[in-house]
Amino acid sequence: MIFEGVKLMFIGMTTVLLFLFLMIVLIQFVSYLTRDATTREMAELRKERELQAQRKKTTKAADDTEEDIAVIAAAVAAFEAERFAPA
Repeated sequence: MIFEGVKLMFIGMTTVLLFLFLMIVLIQFVSYLTRDATTREMAELRKERELQAQRKKTTKAADDTEEDIAVIAAAVAAFEAERFAPA
């Protein structure tokens, strides 16, 4: 009885191990097949980031963002002061 349980355990563990090994091999194979597309995507991402950096330098969006953050922080502080003020 115990022997059959141990035998079943080893069969199950072997099946899982083989399945995981097969998954690793297939993932690596797909990675190998898509390496050119990945390289192109990375190049496009680099170009886009460079364009965004150039746009950021030419516009004053950063100043507007800082001003928006200050306004939101002031509104939250006013709300909290009003809400939690002792009566």
